[in-house]
Amino acid sequence: MNILDALVEPFQFGFMVRAFAGVSLIAVLSGIVGTFIMLRGLAFIGDAVAHASFGGIVLAMLVGIPLHIGALVFGFGTALLVAALERKTKLQADTSLAILFTGAFSIGVLGLATRPGFAGDLSSLLVGSVLSIRPADLWWIVAAVIVAGLVMMVLFRRLVYISFDASGAEAAGLPVGWLHTLLLGLVALSVVVSLQAVGAILVVALLITPAATASLFTKRMERLIAGAIGIGLVATWAGLYASYYLATPPGATIVALLTLQFGCALIVQKTRERVTKKGAVHAA
Repeated sequence: MNILDALVEPFQFGFMVRAFAGVSLIAVLSGIVGTFIMLRGLAFIGDAVAHASFGGIVLAMLVGIPLHIGALVFGFGTALLVAALERKTKLQADTSLAILFTGAFSIGVLGLATRPGFAGDLSSLLVGSVLSIRPADLWWIVAAVIVAGLVMMVLFRRLVYISFDASGAEAAGLPVGWLHTLLLGLVALSVVVSLQAVGAILVVALLITPAATASLFTKRMERLIAGAIGIGLVATWAGLYASYYLATPPGATIVALLTLQFGCALIVQKTRERVTKKGAVHAA
């Protein structure tokens, strides 16, 4: 088999086409939103919203309504409550998140315990099933990408401002609280539309790791977002190809490659710093 045949072969299966399309869209969405999460120091919120949304998915499953509706209610509810608790109490964001997501997650576990096959349902919702992405899942993800893109077109500069200097933005008269809540809402939307398709672990990895890797090489916001998207796309595509030919779990393979990318980037960045320091010493 030549290289071209190896690249094309997975696309003869509809589930692989949907998998490539789904994770590519999620990588784009995560690259945009995840960059702001990293800059605001909110890495924990992606994991928290994912676990809180899990409670909504389980309740929706038990009641018989679309799973995305239950996840959206719990995901956005968690984001709004975190923002409200930050403003109304002295609790730190991570404390509020810990309280809310453990509570919502426990509701989901208790709900699943009433169903046969409890352990299997729990595993599938946490780890996800990239190869089981349905056309309906793709439409949800496309809608989320469009919403995130429109928000960025209108409010990009303001969101960048509050991410780098929230105090300065507030002094300049920007509605920092409202913008922060909107950002949390985008995080919730990103997690919710991705959760059922790829699971909590891959969602969090795509939100955080590509942006963290890109930040090792640039601090300029536009380049940071572009780098995060590119890094996420490379890892997801390479991970899907590797899982197809090596028969490994696709989600875990993608996360492993994301982590490997970060490790390699860190080594490159540290090596460049040493070379630059040595060059400066010799020049002096």
